[in-house]
Formats: sequence, structure tokens, C-alpha cells
Amino acid sequence: MVPRKIIYDLVAGDDMPTPVRFAGLDLADFTTVKVYVECEDGTRFNRDVDPDVSDEELGYIDWHEGDLVVGQHKAEFGLVHTAEGYTLTLPRRYVVTLSVREELG
Repeated sequence: MVPRKIIYDLVAGDDMPTPVRFAGLDLADFTTVKVYVECEDGTRFNRDVDPDVSDEELGYIDWHEGDLVVGQHKAEFGLVHTAEGYTLTLPRRYVVTLSVREELG
């Protein structure tokens, strides 16, 4: 299997939660799931990824006002499994690209 770059195409100012699939993982096994973002200008922030109650591999990033600004930003996911005592950072090879375009409306 060839690793691939993950790109999320988003629109500046949108505030609908973004779905993220963690294939092969049960998010209920992790105490904390977060997305860590580094914007083009170097600003960094993190947001919780909320698990879907009906799909164990699906989570939602709940963006805050001002999070989605135009540009090409880097992101990665941090999952903490307190019971087993480990942290998992995904994806392994490449950071995720958040490609945020300007809203036309």
C-alpha cells in the first residue's frame, strides 16, 4: 500500500464540524483525540475531535470562529490512550494539509 498525502478542502469561515475517519481505530478506546493545526503564518492551535456515537471510526472537528482562514495549513491528530499508557500521532508519514479557500458568497 502506498502512503498518500491527506488534504481536506475547506472554506474560510465555515463552522460546520468536519468529519474525519480513523480507519481501523475505535475512538472510544482513546481518552483524548485532538487535531493540532499550524497555520501558514505560524499560529498554532488545537481542537477536540468528538467521536460519533454510531460509528466507532468517525470523529468530528468542531471549528471555532476564526479557525478556518484562507491558506495552506498543516495538521496532525493526537490520540491518547490513558489505560494503556500511550500516545499515537497520525498520520505517520505526512502532515495533513488543510486547504482553505476564500468564500465567494
